[in-house]
Amino acid sequence: MKLVLKAWVCLFTFCIVLVILSIYSVPNVNEIHSVVDHRYPMSLQFLWSNITMQRDFQILNDGKYVYLLDLRQYREEFPYLQDYKCNKVSEPKNFCARSAGFVNLILAIKSQPGSFDRRHALRKTWAQPQVIEDFLINPVFLMATTSNHTQMILLEKEMLHYQDIILWDFMENHANLSLKEFCFLEWMMYNCVTDFVFKGDDDEFVYPPAIVKYLKRTPDASSFIHGNLRVHTEVLRKGKYKISYQLYSMNVLPTFVSGSGFIIPGILIPSLYRAATVLPVFPLDDVYFGFLAIKANITLKHGHGFYCWGLKFDACKYRNAVLVHSLFEYDEKGMSPEQLLDVWEKVITEENCTD
Repeated sequence: MKLVLKAWVCLFTFCIVLVILSIYSVPNVNEIHSVVDHRYPMSLQFLWSNITMQRDFQILNDGKYVYLLDLRQYREEFPYLQDYKCNKVSEPKNFCARSAGFVNLILAIKSQPGSFDRRHALRKTWAQPQVIEDFLINPVFLMATTSNHTQMILLEKEMLHYQDIILWDFMENHANLSLKEFCFLEWMMYNCVTDFVFKGDDDEFVYPPAIVKYLKRTPDASSFIHGNLRVHTEVLRKGKYKISYQLYSMNVLPTFVSGSGFIIPGILIPSLYRAATVLPVFPLDDVYFGFLAIKANITLKHGHGFYCWGLKFDACKYRNAVLVHSLFEYDEKGMSPEQLLDVWEKVITEENCTD
């Protein structure tokens, strides 16, 4: 009888230990969004305080294609992307304060130091703190440095005045846009908690009421990344978006959402950040995000209203657009500050639209 009793005591103790371990162990990347309460920053810091960068050779499978990411080749062609440690030069103060009863939406806008006129136009139009229904909206500009000393002096004054810029110490260039994706995920992971993030550029029209409308009408909006879906597009070997055969031998890219603008639920950021600590950094930022989504087992959702390749102006259509990159279809230049100011005034004063 004593032996039986001892056996039951041992079994009970073992079960208790398992329960404790399951509570305090760090969950894997596919489980983190189901256990982290995204309302509490300290829970994130506790769970992820021991994360280290462990980038290595990776094999990813999206159900149709298998992707091989050889870290050695990435280090050979883009060593800085793989080894850079995010170092902030400046960040906004008290940016992530939350208000009870509101859904928090961050507008994270990629810009560069010399684009003063673009940021000025955005702050007069869609990139300003505001409340729309029960959404509390705050903009922040994501930037890296430049060798232009005059621009950096002016930028320092701008940062002090507006307190809406995150500046990292890497240099602005096209490949380094992927570092903005990684460093912003890291900054959000450890410094900020939100319900949704809209990622966009400083050369486009964005209509925050349409973002709110889109999120409210979309079932399970927090379960997906939303944008204009690019499904297994062809790899380019020449031009601005070229990728060498040595770096990436496949002829198709993974499915991704266009980098012109997409929405990330805040609750998915831990999974994406964990993926970013193990995957090589791909030199095209939107494709890089597609790889992160595969690794994190996150579904990408094609959303209506993401006009990443432009839309001919119509005030009522623009009022229902999440974003419009250009006044002309397939125009890569985006909107000028003057065009944006003109379009914004026409859209907000139009009274004959039916939603």
